[in-house]
Amino acid sequence: MKRARTETGKVYDAEIRGKKCHVTVPENPKPEELLTDALRENLSPHAVAAIAAYLQPVRTMDPEVVRQVRWFAELLTEVVGGEDELNRLCEEVGL
Repeated sequence: MKRARTETGKVYDAEIRGKKCHVTVPENPKPEELLTDALRENLSPHAVAAIAAYLQPVRTMDPEVVRQVRWFAELLTEVVGGEDELNRLCEEVGL
């Protein structure tokens, strides 16, 4: 049963293992949010850091490709918690 609406989604009454609770379901997550959630759920922080580290020096003849790769590398850096955390994780795996 739908209970209320918040800025980030709809709130429903639910029962989990016999205990009543409220569950918030996002209405329309942004594609970027879906991507970051998938990265966090499927890759370790060390793997995300390694991928970002290898993408950062990428250069191609196509400026649009460079822009897109740079965007993805920056997104990966945000996923692990920023540049300092990226550097720490890379050091831990020997990069």
